[in-house]
Amino acid sequence: MITVKRISSGDPHTDTKWLVLEGTYEGVPQATKRRTINTAALASGHLLLANEKAALIADVEEYAQRYLAVQEALREL
Repeated sequence: MITVKRISSGDPHTDTKWLVLEGTYEGVPQATKRRTINTAALASGHLLLANEKAALIADVEEYAQRYLAVQEALREL
């Protein structure tokens, strides 16, 4: 299961300019990945939040599958 959450920088000015999403794969912290999105691009419509979230989920899924495959291969040594 992949969870996506917003990460705050703690600085309101920075958080107004950038949106940081973090994706995690349950049980595989090695696959955690962040995606930084310019809020001006969201406001102008150049980027869609749903597309950015989907891309992050796809990346985390790929990282997790690679990690799990390597761990399985190492067990066979």
